[in-house]
Amino acid sequence: MSVPDTVPYSSLFDDLRQLGRILALRRSKPGSFSLGIGKLPWLVLIYCLLSIALSIALNGKEGGAVTLDGAMFVPFGAVAVIAGLLKWIDGQQDGGATWLVFALLLLVLPLAELIAELVWPTVSGLTFADVKDMPPGLVSWFNDMLPHFISALPHAWLALAGTLFVVRTGHGSGWRRGLSAPFTLLTLLAVFTSADPLALWQINIVIPQTDITNANGPTLDEEVLYGQPRLLTEQLAKVEAGKPGVPEIFFLGVAGSEESVFMRETITVEQLFKERYATAGHSMILVNNPATARKLPFASHESLSRALRRIGKQMNREEDLLFLFLTSHGSADHQFSIKLQPLKFSDITPQMLRKALDDAGIKHRVVVISACYSGGFIPALVDDNTLVITAASADRNSFGCDDTNELTDFGRAYFDEALRETRSFTKAFERAKAIIAARETASGSAPSNPQMTGGESLRTQLEWFARE
Repeated sequence: MSVPDTVPYSSLFDDLRQLGRILALRRSKPGSFSLGIGKLPWLVLIYCLLSIALSIALNGKEGGAVTLDGAMFVPFGAVAVIAGLLKWIDGQQDGGATWLVFALLLLVLPLAELIAELVWPTVSGLTFADVKDMPPGLVSWFNDMLPHFISALPHAWLALAGTLFVVRTGHGSGWRRGLSAPFTLLTLLAVFTSADPLALWQINIVIPQTDITNANGPTLDEEVLYGQPRLLTEQLAKVEAGKPGVPEIFFLGVAGSEESVFMRETITVEQLFKERYATAGHSMILVNNPATARKLPFASHESLSRALRRIGKQMNREEDLLFLFLTSHGSADHQFSIKLQPLKFSDITPQMLRKALDDAGIKHRVVVISACYSGGFIPALVDDNTLVITAASADRNSFGCDDTNELTDFGRAYFDEALRETRSFTKAFERAKAIIAARETASGSAPSNPQMTGGESLRTQLEWFARE
């Protein structure tokens, strides 16, 4: 039904009631959705509160930081542009009403994102059977695309609701009327799928730059001396038990040496796993750095062993997977550096790490070690249930440990590039290996020769997590 030339004022409460009709794909009542300037702040506030509340419900509140920057207004600006174009294309007499409907649909977007996040683990396991005479590549394509299609349905429903409103209120004729529906559907779908309201609340650790450059090491005052055992205990307590019947990934990151590149890399990788592998509640990191002496537990053989024991206790042994990431310097005699001056820690040997894993009772393991000569850890760690990935072979250096770098060369290629393109740990390694080889050739560096071996019994489980 057409919107009349003179639209009586409707309150935001009236608009929200009519939103239910729009979401049900029904016609709104005539005279609904009048745009008043006072509604915009309320729309933005409701959007933010819903986003933060649902983000906390999904990811937990520990370490949360609200990032309210200009990006949060982008979806509102985008739908305003769409409404303006529709006024020209389809003869909308009240572009403000169209924008208001689109803005109200944005309020539902956090819930749509939450539904997609909750549905994803279920639909990710759906696959087409190998159809007779269908090329294997086509079957694989369907298997990859089906979960994405199903999880996008809530966003598609919002776009369809907005499109039906436009079709029912438009005055265009001819090509204009024929263009308005597909234009609205495609542009709204692009906005709704690209916006990320749940990112307003991020699990993040803010490190002051002044602390990072502290060259004198941590100040060993009472807060640090007595606080470290408390920090470790608190972090261990936050590792939640896995859900029976739902395979999950547990993440443990270790920044062994005091250079800030290792700290930054570990924090970055932990956040990546929370975003892409739903490890919130199943994740912790150990960091040796002056900037985190009062925020995070130190990395040592003892804290690593205790963390593994806690994770092993909380995991479902036959279902869950540990992803252990260690980054630091490595020595030619195959020791992983544990260093934080003026404290004295023992370096970690391959045998020490294998014993800590075995003592924790963790069956399924992916161990990634970013350090020089890290291939020397492979013989002690590898077995059918343990996939070992190293930044270098047993007799080679790895690169990128300069403290001015955000990540090491291996960390950048494997985590920040390859694992953002694929969810498969093994496919990401092959991509990262090619990236590293090309960069080392271009720079004239000796090949680091990254390694990947073991984990034969993990193949089915790793494929499942790659689809999740």
